[in-house]
Amino acid sequence: MVKEASVNPRLLALEILLEAEKGEKKATELIRGALDKADDLPRRDKAFIRRLSGGVIERRITLDHCIDAFASTKTRRMKPAIRQILRMGCYQLLYMDSVPASAAVNESVALAARKGFAGLKGFVNAVLRNVERNKENIPMPSRKEDLPLFLSVSYSMPRWIVERFLSQYGERTAERMLAAALSERPVCVRVCGDADKLRGEWEAQGVTVEEEPRLPGVLFLRNVPGVEQLAGFAEGGFFVQDTASMLAVKAAGIRPGEKVIDLCAAPGGKSIAASFLCGSSGSVRSFDISDAKLERIRENALRLKRENIEVLQGDARCRNAALLSAADVLIADLPCSGLGVLGRKPDIRYRVQEEDIGGLRALQREILWASLDYLKPGGRLLYSTCTVTEEENEGNYHWLLENFPLHPVDIYDRVPEALVKDTARQGYMQLLCGEPEGLPLTDGFFFAVFERTEA
Repeated sequence: MVKEASVNPRLLALEILLEAEKGEKKATELIRGALDKADDLPRRDKAFIRRLSGGVIERRITLDHCIDAFASTKTRRMKPAIRQILRMGCYQLLYMDSVPASAAVNESVALAARKGFAGLKGFVNAVLRNVERNKENIPMPSRKEDLPLFLSVSYSMPRWIVERFLSQYGERTAERMLAAALSERPVCVRVCGDADKLRGEWEAQGVTVEEEPRLPGVLFLRNVPGVEQLAGFAEGGFFVQDTASMLAVKAAGIRPGEKVIDLCAAPGGKSIAASFLCGSSGSVRSFDISDAKLERIRENALRLKRENIEVLQGDARCRNAALLSAADVLIADLPCSGLGVLGRKPDIRYRVQEEDIGGLRALQREILWASLDYLKPGGRLLYSTCTVTEEENEGNYHWLLENFPLHPVDIYDRVPEALVKDTARQGYMQLLCGEPEGLPLTDGFFFAVFERTEA
């Protein structure tokens, strides 16, 4: 007799989605936590759970539109379990070619019964059968009559984000950004040791490895079983950081021997990169308000043998007198709306509301007011965010110039030619996910470099 798996992958995915819908925890944390506990699951099942739960969250708006086209009760009025079961079934039918339609439907019906909704098995079956029969002809909003609604449903993005992208960047660029947010994202790593050796070991693990053509020593990894399971992880052979984040640190022009302060350092990628640049004669002090996040930075610093990093707890909103005039470089990668990393953190589109942006800008300015005096005269400020809103980016760039003794640093020659923009001459760049076309994706990211002109 074949031993039944101890964990039903679809049931575990359903539990993740029900918890995610409460909005109390980030989806990435819920998925990672659930899979960490399911040690006995084979790698294939873990990949299925990750794809299904993450995909349902990412495509929620599109899925609800498809379900509502065939359901007598609209998704917003359904019981949470039935709503998520239908989303899961619909996602498998529309986006997972490896799952037979019969399995997608039948397993969804079985889940409904297992969750105590045996009386709704017929409803679940009928809706999903209709989706399957009509999946090539599901009615869509008219692009001509209501472009924001069409793009919202097509790319599963809240309307307010679509309208903001259209307003700021125009139709062509906005649609490219929306499409990029749904694109498969590789893991981006910077190798600290023998890249050829690691590459061979990763490929032996079944990982696909590509070079990042714009930065030496940087690789894109696909089909990763889990970063901690990769060869070389425990030995500190590499660290994870997106291309855009690496470019921001590079643009700061950190030199050996310099003292760096990283205000909101978690998860620590910029601190790690800065520690390599300033070397053993320099130092990095990494602050964060969260004890849990600080522990992650400590673990990475220890793993990577970065003895020049000191990890400290601190609220960046509160001025620390011990840090006055202590920094050659001040890294202010501040809390933001996160609209540049929608491809990596799909639930941001539902967690962040448009009215939050003003409050986030106020928080960013509060932190900057409290911390700018940490810079020595002649020291450099790196201000960055992982978002694409004018208020949090260009708006703060101009606000900094108007309110502090700063002038912009020309960073044009510090950015690869394939990505550099004319604004680099004025000391800042806004990278958009999905551009330039034909090159690997970066996160949507803003960074600006300033020099302090007086005490």
